[in-house]
Amino acid sequence: MDRRAFLARTAALGGGIVLAGCGDDIAAPSPSTSTTTASSTIASTTSAAPVTTTVPYDPNTPFWLQGGFAPVPAVGPVTELEVVGSLPPTLNGLFTRNGSNPASGDSPHWFFGDGMVHGMRLENGSASWYANRHVDTPFLRDGRAFGEFVAPPGTAETQANVSMLVHGDRLFSLGEVGWPYEIDPTDLSTIGPTDVTGPAGSLGPNVTAHPKVDPATGLLHFFGYGFTPPYLTYYVASADGRDLLVKEEIPMGAGTMIHDFAITETDVIFWEFPVVFDLTAAAAGAVNPFTWDAAYGSRIGVMPLGGPTSELRWVEIENGYVFHGTNAFRQGDTVVVDVSRIDSIFDASVPGGNDLNANAPELIRWEIGTGGDELTWKAEARSDLALEFPEIDHRWTGRPHSVAWYTETFDTPDGNLEFPAVTRLDVASGATDRWESGDLRQPGETVFVPDSPDAAEGEGWLLTFVWDKTTDRSSFAVLDATDVGAGPVAEVLLPQRVPFGFHGAWMPDT
Repeated sequence: MDRRAFLARTAALGGGIVLAGCGDDIAAPSPSTSTTTASSTIASTTSAAPVTTTVPYDPNTPFWLQGGFAPVPAVGPVTELEVVGSLPPTLNGLFTRNGSNPASGDSPHWFFGDGMVHGMRLENGSASWYANRHVDTPFLRDGRAFGEFVAPPGTAETQANVSMLVHGDRLFSLGEVGWPYEIDPTDLSTIGPTDVTGPAGSLGPNVTAHPKVDPATGLLHFFGYGFTPPYLTYYVASADGRDLLVKEEIPMGAGTMIHDFAITETDVIFWEFPVVFDLTAAAAGAVNPFTWDAAYGSRIGVMPLGGPTSELRWVEIENGYVFHGTNAFRQGDTVVVDVSRIDSIFDASVPGGNDLNANAPELIRWEIGTGGDELTWKAEARSDLALEFPEIDHRWTGRPHSVAWYTETFDTPDGNLEFPAVTRLDVASGATDRWESGDLRQPGETVFVPDSPDAAEGEGWLLTFVWDKTTDRSSFAVLDATDVGAGPVAEVLLPQRVPFGFHGAWMPDT
């Protein structure tokens, strides 16, 4: 059944409950709200009495240790799962998402908990299993926190808690530093840290969490930053992920936190902001070795795709911080980059209860002129919504994209961090289509899956986990990526909460 026929059938049926086994008595999702006039295809049904009260937020406890962020035990695989609505039959594969889940129940920051992978297996319109497991790292085995390194940072010394990567038919869990950890997609067990060797030498010591696959070549472009020299290294791996083709160091003034980067068909774009590794604080045992140093400054760099790094050129820009870029592409002599910008992070001079000092993220478009002897730069705001955790149709990575999806963020007055909506953005017009999940439900970052290899850009599905405050459980939700405001077309009810985390990936059956 193709996607249009599936949607027509789902609309005609008006939703409903499909059972994949009996399962536990799990409450169905609460009714949600939408910013469009279309009604959700999820029926307002429940298999348990609704809960009308929720656990109050405690401003004296870090936000990442309570509510939707609080750690959970490992479970599964759970095969008796209830499905509300109809899962698209074209979704055959494994959805995984990573995040911090401190095994001890405590961590010094949202970013610094043990990595836990959550997986949802789909087959032929059914939910086969859900499971979650910690990544088996030295930090987990020894009960250490980030910053408590036994060996020098790098190699196996990572919590592997930031993102998931599917490349060369293998599944990896990535951290902010250290090597990727390969994960067994059949049960989410840890295979182990993975080095890559090849004509360019061997990988190491660090890889960050946002590699980019060039859709034209299948090559994997990525980088790693270090606390000591080399501060920044650029890599390219083969399409099967087995051979390291490029390994080149980039001279930098200090060890800085560079979380993401971007590529176009012909360029690599780095951005550096004044979040500096504090060697003195690290030597004194600080679990967060980063600090905001406004005097260090901020800049954007552009170099040829594949190198050499000796041709990297920089332009100074205003201070701020960018965790995530949406995408980049070239228009003549101009490189265009869309990013979610915040004012600062780890800034002790800025009051705030959530330690992110994030203010609201602002979607910004950078235009970098590359035609002259020196780069030029300008910035333009693209939306008045707080748009973070960007997602695109990755077949358009490095190319002009027409649509992107975001998870909105909201900093509450008492210091909590919430996620009130999933938003589809029409890049050309700026028009948005939003699924506001309601006060009692909150989604996480979405992952886009095209309906077929030859589907039009953006024609497919958004996958995410949604936390229900009334039950303290989550569901796995599927949204029509072309009609986000209609709400999920299907949700799989899970046996426990999936804590708010970071980045996911879809591993299709081959």
